[in-house]
Amino acid sequence: MELPLRKELRPKPGEPEDSAWIWGPDDELGRLNLQTPERVKKALETVSTGEIVALGLPFDEVTPPCFDRPAFKVKIIPEGDAMSYDDVYELNPQSTSQWDGFRHFAHVPTGYFYNGTVPKDIIGANAATKCGMQAWAARGIAGRGLLLDFDRYAEANNIKPVYYDNYKISYAELVNVAQMQGIDLKPAAQGGDVQIGDILLIRSGFMKNARSLTDEQRAKYHLRPLHFGPDDGQRYIGVEQSDEMLDFLHDSYFSGVAGDQPAFESWPSHKDYYLHEKLLALWGCPIGELWDLEKLAEKCAERKQWTFFLTSAPNHVKGGISSTANALAII
Repeated sequence: MELPLRKELRPKPGEPEDSAWIWGPDDELGRLNLQTPERVKKALETVSTGEIVALGLPFDEVTPPCFDRPAFKVKIIPEGDAMSYDDVYELNPQSTSQWDGFRHFAHVPTGYFYNGTVPKDIIGANAATKCGMQAWAARGIAGRGLLLDFDRYAEANNIKPVYYDNYKISYAELVNVAQMQGIDLKPAAQGGDVQIGDILLIRSGFMKNARSLTDEQRAKYHLRPLHFGPDDGQRYIGVEQSDEMLDFLHDSYFSGVAGDQPAFESWPSHKDYYLHEKLLALWGCPIGELWDLEKLAEKCAERKQWTFFLTSAPNHVKGGISSTANALAII
């Protein structure tokens, strides 16, 4: 099928402006559809050593959780004569390394979630499972990962990011990061190195910084007041909201994007939109947040290769909103 550029989008009557619901009225996968068997097989060519790098934080990180989310709890339960044990988790998947699903964030002006899903599909007497995490889980996620190491670039250029404000990583800076890594950040169709279906990872340095702080220092930032809007007390580094970034994220046809920061995008937005609306609700592109990219960044720098095979097994929860990331890079 043809994959239109953002400027070429022509939503059907009743669909939101800038929407790209192009895989049919029953689609629940969005850009995961780009992970065709041919592309997944091609992605295996990035593997040189076979080393596995886990990309998930411990379930109790970050501490305390951001965005007023509850902390992870585990209870050990003895079975019978205490010769065996079970455990029970109490977990909000979005308190740790996660995927935001298509039911997480709506297009604010219309209230639509991906592919016409509405709140009554998600909660209430007539709730269904449309666009729930079960659709991703039944399929799985696999493809070529592409890491842009903004933190390494920032250190090399004496740039001092502010991790606990809505510090904006610009599209121009991502282009510079890519150039430092020997990557042309244009789609392959335009002569660049980005392949359709790639999974984009951006290392901001947030997790490295968070781990350098004490619990008390993190709490000062993570427990700031939460209220949706430009004055939100929750403030975090991320990619900027701009036309250049929108065109890049849309026209590259990534099958997913993720980062080590709490919201992927700079939070809160000072524009009249959030990237969450565009990526999740309008384009069907999964967003990963709070991924542990430290070891992967080291390995990529050692190899001087910033692509790898990436796989994830989302939690199989009917009607689920999100999932722990459960992601691995194989290099």
